Amino acid sequence: MTSKFQNSYLLCNLKSLLRVGQQGSTKALIWLLVAQSGLSLMVSGCSPTNSANSTVKPVSDQSQSSSTAQDSAPEKQTVVRIGYIKGSLSAIAKERGTLERELTPKNIKIEWVGTFPSFAPVLETINAKSSDLGAGGDIAGLSALSGGINACIIAYRPANRNSEGIVVHADSPIRKFDDLIGKKVIVNRGGISEHLLLKLLEKENIPKEKVSRVYMKPDEALPAWAVWDPWVATAELKYNARQIPLPAQVPHYSLYMVDRDALKQKSEAIREVIAILAKEAEWLNKNPQENQKVYQKVSGLPPEVVKRTFERRPVDGVLPLEPKVIADLQSAADWIYKQGIVQKRVEVRDALCPSS
Repeated sequence: MTSKFQNSYLLCNLKSLLRVGQQGSTKALIWLLVAQSGLSLMVSGCSPTNSANSTVKPVSDQSQSSSTAQDSAPEKQTVVRIGYIKGSLSAIAKERGTLERELTPKNIKIEWVGTFPSFAPVLETINAKSSDLGAGGDIAGLSALSGGINACIIAYRPANRNSEGIVVHADSPIRKFDDLIGKKVIVNRGGISEHLLLKLLEKENIPKEKVSRVYMKPDEALPAWAVWDPWVATAELKYNARQIPLPAQVPHYSLYMVDRDALKQKSEAIREVIAILAKEAEWLNKNPQENQKVYQKVSGLPPEVVKRTFERRPVDGVLPLEPKVIADLQSAADWIYKQGIVQKRVEVRDALCPSS
């Protein structure tokens, strides 16, 4: 997915796709919608300090002069570049200025990069060494690890089982999951939506060949779309779309992933950012009205869409990896490998960031 993709483009295409459905196209319009939020954090190198004055001083003045030079010499500044997804935790933190307030006194500078529509372009920047840390959907993260990205998982966000769904136009004859047999469903390759569809087909004992998967990029005008909240709510409220009942739930997490080289160079700064974002998440959970207000401002979405989104929005969190989550991630990693979605198996424990 290209990082140049803009949300306004998504809305325009979503509107046009729904219009096609209303005009009686013989092809069912299906949207596989996956709520996924996320943030991405990036860290760069230190800037050099000025060298000390080497002029020789009298013995009686040398100690005082050295002390004065040390006091006046600027400390090295750590620059933390944060690439962020629109409407994510870090987008809200940016608006509130939380990281700047906490980290400026510690000589850590925040630079914001974005916005991005999903985790995929953030992972591309990590792989290209133009960013150092990011967050987003677990399947995209595991796929990147399978592809050889030099990154590790440092934290996670709780799974949200309420925002995932398969959405069709209100006039579609598709009413239940089995009605998808013989239809085309748009999914993102190697991402949460493809994982969701295939897992549900497996649970229902429906051969995956019975439902065609179409891989769609943002710049391709096809009669379907892969998207997530708040676009799920947008489709429902603005474009008269509806969700079909799912036969089961498939847990998905958001992963916070760090470039391994950056973690070695800027471990303290990265862990400071993670700790502050964790506190920010706690504050937002305790202040939902303020959370919605800031979210609406940074997303630019109508109040009714924001309200619907927050009804399904997962609890924010930046949490350390625990055994249950690691096991779930390993199960997902093994499954996407067996399905041929990725070419190399990921050992999740080997992909965890060192604790220090």
